[in-house]
Amino acid sequence: MDLKPQLISRIAQTVLWLALAGIVIGYLIDTQGFEPVPLAISGLALALGVLLAVRSQRMGVRYGPDGIEVRGILLSRRIPRSQIVRITNFPAVRWTTEAGKGRWTPIFAFYGIGQLASVERYNQFCILQLQTWDEERHPKPVPTPNNPRRQRRRK
Repeated sequence: MDLKPQLISRIAQTVLWLALAGIVIGYLIDTQGFEPVPLAISGLALALGVLLAVRSQRMGVRYGPDGIEVRGILLSRRIPRSQIVRITNFPAVRWTTEAGKGRWTPIFAFYGIGQLASVERYNQFCILQLQTWDEERHPKPVPTPNNPRRQRRRK
């Protein structure tokens, strides 16, 4: 299954990256003129702005029986399901390498501070969906009729 941020979030990020590139280009051309070095830097700023705008459209999470792929603003990472420890509320994926070393991969597609209430609810829904997917692989102990669980006494 593929989870992406809401369309309004993706549009806002695209506009942000292109606007920042435009501001840098405008500043360089306004202050330095059409010199070769500022034009080269402007070209790099434009390329970076377009790259980040495209990557912000592709941000998200794809998960399935094999594992999870987290697509961030700069990097993507595939994590096999057997190496996933848990999905945190941050949101992030806690996982271990084949050598047993603990790792942490943030899911920036569903992270935000000061966002619209509808976007926040959607992000929480996506995180809950990922956590539910992860919990399905953990077997739940079923009490047997011969050995029922006892209630703990509260102090």
